[in-house]
Amino acid sequence: MGVKRSLGILTSALLAVSMLPALATTARAAEAQASGGTWFESAHATWTGDAADYRVFVRTTGAFDWRDGSPITGWLASWEEADAELVREVDPARNTWRVDVPGLPRGGYDLQVRATDGATVLHTLSGLTTESFPRNGAAFVPSTQRVSDFPGTNAAAPNGATGGYLPDGRLDPAAVVRYVSHDTMATTLPADAFTAGRGGAADARTPLVIRFLGTVGSFDTVAATKAGAGAVVPPAATDSRMVAIGKGNGNVTVEGIGPDATLFGWGITTAGAHNVEFRNLNFDQWYDDAIYLDGGGTGTRGSNLWVHHNTLGYGQNKHLALGQDPDQAKGDGAVDISNHARNYTVGYNHFAGSSKAMLVGGGAGSISAHYGTIHHNWFQGSEERTPRVRNGRVHVFNNLYDHIQGHPYHNQLLDRNTGYGIGAGHNATIWAEGNVFDTVNFPFLRSRQGHARGSQTIDYEPGPGESATANAGFNHFFGDAPGFIVTREVATDGDFPADVSGFRRDSDLRPGLTEAALSDLREAALALQPNVLDAASRANFDPDLDIGVVVAAGSTTTNPAMTTNPPAQFDWSFRPNAGGVWPTGTDAQAAALRTEIETRSGALPAPAATQAPVAPSVTDVTINDEVRSAISDFIPAPGKVVVHEGTFTVVWADPDVTTTQYELQWDQGRGAWTSVADIPAGPRPTRFVTETMNQFATPETDSLLATASDPNGMYVFRIRALNAAGSSGWSEIFVVNGHRVSFDTGGGSPIDAVAVHDGATVERPADPTRPGHRFTGWSVDAACTAPYDFATPVTDDLTLHACWESPASVAPTAVVTRGSGSSNSLTITVTETYPSGAVVELTETVTIRNNAAGTYRVGQYRVFVDTKGNTQVREIRIVV
Repeated sequence: MGVKRSLGILTSALLAVSMLPALATTARAAEAQASGGTWFESAHATWTGDAADYRVFVRTTGAFDWRDGSPITGWLASWEEADAELVREVDPARNTWRVDVPGLPRGGYDLQVRATDGATVLHTLSGLTTESFPRNGAAFVPSTQRVSDFPGTNAAAPNGATGGYLPDGRLDPAAVVRYVSHDTMATTLPADAFTAGRGGAADARTPLVIRFLGTVGSFDTVAATKAGAGAVVPPAATDSRMVAIGKGNGNVTVEGIGPDATLFGWGITTAGAHNVEFRNLNFDQWYDDAIYLDGGGTGTRGSNLWVHHNTLGYGQNKHLALGQDPDQAKGDGAVDISNHARNYTVGYNHFAGSSKAMLVGGGAGSISAHYGTIHHNWFQGSEERTPRVRNGRVHVFNNLYDHIQGHPYHNQLLDRNTGYGIGAGHNATIWAEGNVFDTVNFPFLRSRQGHARGSQTIDYEPGPGESATANAGFNHFFGDAPGFIVTREVATDGDFPADVSGFRRDSDLRPGLTEAALSDLREAALALQPNVLDAASRANFDPDLDIGVVVAAGSTTTNPAMTTNPPAQFDWSFRPNAGGVWPTGTDAQAAALRTEIETRSGALPAPAATQAPVAPSVTDVTINDEVRSAISDFIPAPGKVVVHEGTFTVVWADPDVTTTQYELQWDQGRGAWTSVADIPAGPRPTRFVTETMNQFATPETDSLLATASDPNGMYVFRIRALNAAGSSGWSEIFVVNGHRVSFDTGGGSPIDAVAVHDGATVERPADPTRPGHRFTGWSVDAACTAPYDFATPVTDDLTLHACWESPASVAPTAVVTRGSGSSNSLTITVTETYPSGAVVELTETVTIRNNAAGTYRVGQYRVFVDTKGNTQVREIRIVV
């Protein structure tokens, strides 16, 4: 557990002002101006300073409970210290520090940065205004409250999802807080992290908050075990690279601190825990799932699970590395929900390229009927399962579906990859409203036993030996019994029946439907906000097939056999909570929703850079041998080429956290630089293979960006960093099959490094210049005791040091030449005499008025000259 310097913000009784040292009000001059801001229920500040550490204090000028707007009194009325772990040097290259203080409900706050004595005030940031996280839907139904007649209630979350916080958003004073970084995870996130020191009975544990700092986790390669992968992950992680919270260990918040908290190469499962919150986390390159909301089985039914404001990329390529199914080419689920979980909300997350984004129910028997809410998520470049639902009653609203195209490893439908948005599988009843679809191959798909989508049309003619109902085996899209999607469009354009007799048969829907109830359902559907589809998304949208509540007349459950437990029935009686739905009835409303999602979903964004980054350094370049994928039922021998022979692997180091992109260049030995690639920066290792592969293209495509035509040839690489403020200089060159000769000019004019073949000599460069010094030659050491002979063959990387001598004496002289009128010409000469006997003269001529006196620049010197009688020099001296 992280050690706290103070009692910690919000974790104990307030400290009275009288208990603190008297405050000094004068900041040190060395401290740069601070800036502050807020993000939902947190406040942050950044400043620049060269101290070893700082302390930060916070107070409120008025906070409010999001539930009813009532003031929160008796809390943070005076300065209280934030946990020491929240105060971090986030940019060592610029001595930039940052504090992020979570747990601040809607209201006004002041932050104060102080020296380590706790008294000297360096910065005060006032008037910081926080706002509440949007809290909507199923996660906030009290765990004691039954929804419809779905099974499962408990006493674990009587106030809905709160995690380790109070219902109003403040940290629970009783909470245990653990801070986890990559360097400390072995001790701060041990195997018993979710049980040790928490006391309480099962499902009533002491609240726990796990806070991540920076990138946590790493791995070398994709492998079936941690050891084989070279994975550095928390001790609690299994070989599947999942850390389990576990049954009875709820009341947990897992959150990131600041904009850089990233779980890299591993994920977390609730494993039956109740009342769990995930927020402000970045997930990338997970092995199994990033987040798995695991209900723990029918005897537990983990509930009140809230996943919000996270950014999720995609997982490891287990298809090529391990030969697993092709749909594992970008890993498994980003947020999967199964094993009988219930009452969850997944909102305001950014799925950035996730493939299998969100599966609700791993199989017909793996999740019971339940209530879930999915809203305000940005599915950007994802491919499927956004969500795909079994057995759920799920409200899917106000999500942005942005360029969902799927890939050839998915099924093909109507000559397109089956990239889809909302999918209804076995026994799902999805209420979908106010969603925005941009360039989505199939906005909606549902399993309807032969009616919806598949490889044949509904009037498929049986072939020899096939039954008359063989069509069912071809046309169910998900291979499940029917699923249902309720939208406004189903009542206006879809298959909503005019009366109860319009359903195929009674067993297709939950019993008890009356004409009055059907009419009420129609009105509820018409009251939903419209879904917004662009032309590309509408091209293959068929309301009669892709949404709706009626099972096709030609459907069957006998060919092939379908799971009937639980029965797949339309739930006409369920109604989701309508709170929090944004209107989409006009273009302006849809545009406002789009802006809301694009600017406020995902984890806290990094601040825009205000200075160009410093230069990275290339640390290694190797010429690659061919590497092939695993061999499996999906990949025949000899496997696919994943690294092409002759390409390069370039590795570099970058000390600058503000970098957003790299530009890599190479010289093929011709004396000309060529760009190889622009490479995005992020938590992934700074390593690049000079090829691009699109394994999802049809056919697959390869592009070799830089290859060694001669394995013994000399190749030179360099790299630079970029951000919004500009670019760094180029790195030092890295030479393959040769050597780098660098020139340290010791403050003189710079000289670029050069590449030299092994055993060749380096050409002597033009002499550098340095004001006030005379260049005397090159040495292999900085002390200039070993002059370098340029006839020497170069057999290793080499740095040559410029040698200089300073003048033993400096003497100025001046001559005035009479001009016309009131102007004369003044020529000033500064003579430098060096210990070696060399003499250097610096001369400058200026026009002066008669009897002038002034200071003039001659080389690096400032020379004062006073003239008399037009042509006489009265006084001359060098001004220090």
